[in-house]
Amino acid sequence: MLMNLKYKIVLLALICSTSVLAKDVLVGYVFEDLNANGVMDAGEKGIGGILVSNQEDIVVTDISGKYEISTKKNQYIYVIKPANYAFATNVDNNWNFYVNVAQTNRTHNFGLTSKEVTSNFSTLMVGDPQMRGEKPINAFKEDIVTEMMHYDVDFACFLGDIADNDLSIYEQEKDIIRQLPYPTFHLFGNHDINEKASTALDASDVFKRSYGPDYYSFNEGDVHFIALNNVLYNGWNKTDNKRGNYFGGLTDRQFNWLKSDLKYVSKDKLIVIMSHIPFLQEYCYPQEIQRLFLLLEGRPHLLALSGHLHYIENCFFRKTTYWNSTVPFQSITIGAACGGWWTGPMDERDLPVSTSVDGSPNGYYKLDFEGNTYKYSFVPASHRTDFQMRITASSETLDSGKLNNEYLSINIFTATPDAAVKVIIDGREEQMATNYTGKDLFIQNTYDQRYNFDNWQPEIQETKHLWKISLPRDLSLGNHRIKVVATDIDGNEYVGYKIIEIK
Repeated sequence: MLMNLKYKIVLLALICSTSVLAKDVLVGYVFEDLNANGVMDAGEKGIGGILVSNQEDIVVTDISGKYEISTKKNQYIYVIKPANYAFATNVDNNWNFYVNVAQTNRTHNFGLTSKEVTSNFSTLMVGDPQMRGEKPINAFKEDIVTEMMHYDVDFACFLGDIADNDLSIYEQEKDIIRQLPYPTFHLFGNHDINEKASTALDASDVFKRSYGPDYYSFNEGDVHFIALNNVLYNGWNKTDNKRGNYFGGLTDRQFNWLKSDLKYVSKDKLIVIMSHIPFLQEYCYPQEIQRLFLLLEGRPHLLALSGHLHYIENCFFRKTTYWNSTVPFQSITIGAACGGWWTGPMDERDLPVSTSVDGSPNGYYKLDFEGNTYKYSFVPASHRTDFQMRITASSETLDSGKLNNEYLSINIFTATPDAAVKVIIDGREEQMATNYTGKDLFIQNTYDQRYNFDNWQPEIQETKHLWKISLPRDLSLGNHRIKVVATDIDGNEYVGYKIIEIK
């Protein structure tokens, strides 16, 4: 009798244990979806060697394509796309690469379609739509998304701050974005925070319900893309009953996932780190930058892309920014789709011109990849694509008798401070302009027009992509032709013109 009782207890424990285990795993197959219907039909085979992640662990499918991975409440499971496969897109024109465990019966199959690996491909990178209300949503649709339709790219990425704290706009944004003729995906930004969340781990829960996991990776060509959530939210401030603070960095859970992810990436691949907040000490905890950079040291091909700042900053990480390797590591903060928060004046479409706080136009970036190399170009909204600089004279009226202190200020929107900038006046011998840090003259001269839909003026920010050259004292009365040719250290060349009048 006693033995029977012990046997029943052990059996019950095993049953309970098995039941618990079953609730803590997701199982299924990664398969080749020959008819692209998202269902593993008869005759469709699993794919071995595919990486599957739960945002913490990474497992590899077996020879039959089967995976089994641990889960937690509200956790997202996704496939790390190999370069020789593609995902189907869902109704929102996002990749079908993830599943919310809460919406499964503990089984889920991921379909991939095979494709030829191409070393050459293109993307669009868009920062900070930052929308709240119908007018910013309409401006985003007309000024940004409509123009994006002209580009033949493989995918587009929105680098966070989709919302301006009002997370109810996500469905409207998705309804606009699904009109694009290529897949899109989104990163999490500080204005996408669920402000009532208690920790950084919960801060992205509303965002994830609309857009999927808040950090992930995938492969395209010879490039490994890593999308990070580097917004560390301190949680709702219960003492003052208000939104909590945030700063840049990664949760330990995300950092451990990143370490695992990089183990599967060969060193000949270009690694593109995408985040909302730039990994610069003004915006991220120094220890967070240091541990990320230590993880990336030894990688010969690197690029960092970010948004957040509402201005463009193109630089290379150096020892002063905690990058101790001799490998060039470029950081491009791509500006904002909303520019200076959708500020006026209004154009003939009744849309705000949205000039950014560094004097650059609002817009986005196009990146072209060839193997493990890249080229980039800034796409200014509602301007010619070759509008890459603005030349401003130091005074609105240039008096022939007072040219001693007059100069030209040249804002080259996406240039690094190391660019060589030549100025030719009336075909004279070229002169070299001097780089300086300051506030753009154009945005200062027009600041009284810079109000957004909330009747708020953003503060003008200093920028490093300015150059200055003194005007010759012997310029005669009348109009004079200015030509500027800038050559950046990465080979990009920008040309601009201006006519000035001496009175």
